[in-house]
Amino acid sequence: IESRMFVEDFNSSLGQLIAKWRRCSGMSQAALAETLGNQQTSISKLENGSKRITVAELAQILYACGLTFGEVSDDLDSFFVDKPQPLWERINE
Repeated sequence: IESRMFVEDFNSSLGQLIAKWRRCSGMSQAALAETLGNQQTSISKLENGSKRITVAELAQILYACGLTFGEVSDDLDSFFVDKPQPLWERINE
């Protein structure tokens, strides 16, 4: 159940970021959908976290918004505020 909750939270958080990036680029959901060859409802589902997204789809969205993974890396890193310690730091656990 914890893992499922993490996925749902992740999808929701990523959806909020997609909406932020889209708005910052000046695009409506309909305009982004048209650019990607999708329907507006599919963008709405991505943004509200009810549809999972692949890395390829995320790359297309970023490209359509004029962004790169490098430019949004801080936003993506914010998902992991409680970052797990690297293995070499946990060696004595």
